[in-house]
Amino acid sequence: MILVIHSSPQENGNLERMAIKTAISCGHEYELIRLSDLTISSCTGCAKCAATKRCIQKDDMRFLYPKLEKADGLILGGANYNGRVNSIAHVFMERLFPLYHQEPVFRDMPAAIVATGSEEPEKAALDMAGYLRDIYFFDVVGMALFTSDTPPCFSCGKGTECPVGIPALKWSQNDFKAFNRVKKEMFQQFEDNPDIIMACTRLGKTLARSISGEWTRPRSGGGFYLPASG
Repeated sequence: MILVIHSSPQENGNLERMAIKTAISCGHEYELIRLSDLTISSCTGCAKCAATKRCIQKDDMRFLYPKLEKADGLILGGANYNGRVNSIAHVFMERLFPLYHQEPVFRDMPAAIVATGSEEPEKAALDMAGYLRDIYFFDVVGMALFTSDTPPCFSCGKGTECPVGIPALKWSQNDFKAFNRVKKEMFQQFEDNPDIIMACTRLGKTLARSISGEWTRPRSGGGFYLPASG
């Protein structure tokens, strides 16, 4: 059983569908967990979890710890919000700390990263990969990334007017002047990009090989990255 955990507040959004595509390609039974559906508080730094491997806070993390202890692998998804992984993912990773002590539960557990962002999803992916690998000793086998090119301006509806939004800052003056309405085609789906489908497929298969102990370096593909130490 692998756990598929993502931090997007959007049910069935690009991040969730990428994570599921990766899990299906892995071929293992999986359970999907949406962090936005749960109540998870930030770590208080009290370290009272050291003896019991359980946090003293009585929130929804108490239901995740047993699942994490039994998992064969992890697919973790996060989104780039303002240049970093979004806070829902960060708080979740903080709260993995009870399973770190003495004999870390996650040592050498295979983990795959999927990330989205209107720009630079790799920033979120590297945040997650570093946290999992350097703090909790996961074996991060790779990442699948999707740049949606959909700035929040399109969602809030002020894109045609806002002087500091992505269209105003990044588009040419002529393109911005011609931008008079939000169009459906501005909202991209990862399935429309064959490279991202390939990335999720390869990432899932790489995760499966790692779980079986047969991991080898895959060939490079669009949107697919190995961690620097891979």
